[in-house]
Formats: sequence, structure tokens, C-alpha cells
Amino acid sequence: MRTVFLSHSPLLLTVLIGCLCLRGVALPAEFGDVELGLYALGSWPRDQDIFNQGTTVPASVQQGFGAGLKAGLFPEALHRMVGLEIDSNVHNGALSFPNGATSQTNEVGRSDLLVFKSTLNVVLRYPGEVVRPYIGLGMGWATGVLLNPNIAGRGDGDFDDTRAFGHQFLGGTQLLLSPKVFLFAEYRYFSANFHWKSLAVDFRDHNALVGAGLRF
Repeated sequence: MRTVFLSHSPLLLTVLIGCLCLRGVALPAEFGDVELGLYALGSWPRDQDIFNQGTTVPASVQQGFGAGLKAGLFPEALHRMVGLEIDSNVHNGALSFPNGATSQTNEVGRSDLLVFKSTLNVVLRYPGEVVRPYIGLGMGWATGVLLNPNIAGRGDGDFDDTRAFGHQFLGGTQLLLSPKVFLFAEYRYFSANFHWKSLAVDFRDHNALVGAGLRF
């Protein structure tokens, strides 16, 4: 599990260093908007076929919940309408599927699932004074972790992790409570293909986010 957190530490470290810098250096207002947001999320994955030890069978991917952090920059040179966001989140889930790789009938493979996502997003928004709708797309890396897998024929350990390229589409709305504080709600559709040892799934999930943020 340590390798999973280390693989995402550069992105989280970048965000944290940026926050520390903002505390000590006041950016001029004409530079643009720098935003930091925290959010809770729900994940509703699509059921997909899964490749298991040479056989392909339908799988059930259960919903999960998690949390995330994002930091964004919207330059005044682009009229604060186009910006970049660095985003990182984690949520849980579960996999279950008929295990046709064994000689036993009605054998079911199961595993808890933990998904880490880190993306760079391009965002286009309407810079309203109270309500700011936005859309965007992003790409980056996702890590899928199998926790306590029970899949006959794999020789499972306590966990198994893999990294994959991922991309997403997003849309949401900010509600400004003051010039420096805002709430937001967002929808995302995320896609990544996970390949573990003798096991693979095309992971697709719908995400709903609610959170709060600060503008500097």
C-alpha cells in the first residue's frame, strides 16, 4: 500500500506547497483567481465485463464514496474564463463476478476496491458575480487497488495495485458566498483501464461532488 501513496505524493506535495506559498505571498488581484477546494464525492461505476485468468465474464462494480482536493488558476489574461486545475481524490468500491476460471460451479470472485485519481483539468467557465457554471476535461493517472481479494486461481495476497492512464469530462456550478468563499457542485465521468495480475477491467464511473473552496 505504501507504493500507492508514494505514487500520488508529488501531486499532493505540489498542491500543499502552493497553499503554503499563498499564505506568505499575496498575489495581485489583476493576476487572476487562485482557488483551493475540498470536496466529498460519490462514485457510481458502470457494470463492465472483466477479464479473469483467460475468461471474460460480466462483473458488478459497486458504488463508493470518498473525498478530494483541487487547486485552480484562472488568469486575468484569459478574462478568468479559462483555467487549469490540479485535482486528486480517492474513493472505495467493490468488484464481484462469476469465476469461470475454476472447475467449481457458482464460484464467485470478490474484492474490495480503492481508486486513486490524479488529473490536470482544463476548465471553461462563465465568470458571473454570484453563480459560475463551468465545463471541462482532464487527463492524468489512476491507481486501482484490490483489497482483500478472494479470487480462486490467482494466489491472492492482501492487496494488488495497478496504475493506468485516465481521462474525464466534467461540468458544475460555483455559488459565491463572498469574494473569497464559494460552494460548488460538480458531475464527472471518468474512464481508465485497470490491468492487475491475471485480471483486467475497463473502469468507467459517474461521480457527483459537493464541496467548498477559497479564492485568493
